[in-house]
Amino acid sequence: MDEHAVRIRAGLLNVIAWLAIMNVFYMRNLLLVDVIFGIVSWEFVTSMLFGLTPFAPLGTIATLMAVVFQPSPLWKPAAPKRFAWGVGLTLAISCFVIIQFKDEISEKYFNAALAAIALTCNLFTWLESAAGFCVGCFVYDNVFVKYLGKEECKE
Repeated sequence: MDEHAVRIRAGLLNVIAWLAIMNVFYMRNLLLVDVIFGIVSWEFVTSMLFGLTPFAPLGTIATLMAVVFQPSPLWKPAAPKRFAWGVGLTLAISCFVIIQFKDEISEKYFNAALAAIALTCNLFTWLESAAGFCVGCFVYDNVFVKYLGKEECKE
């Protein structure tokens, strides 16, 4: 998997995470939550199953941008990235489930939970895109590689 495309995609997801944070704190538009959840979930599921292209829209855009801006690919193992995307999908599903139970949760806990998830997504995508550190790969390397003998994702 081309690391340049993965990092560009993380940057695009970071923009979406910022939009989610703005929505949690200021806009409070539940329709926007559904739209963001749909885009992010589709992105993660298709990337986990088929890779960055052709079914993941942000992955396809990121791959095209990588071809233009970084024509020499930097190949990395796909399994750790797919695990990291599973973490992202889990965060997106958690956010969506919390939204569905909005009426049963006090507003204080509701806002805190949504903010924590959105800020975690923002931090993880920023670390991947700007700092080149994949939290999912770190966990994968320290659990799956160490205890299950899987292929290491060298950062």
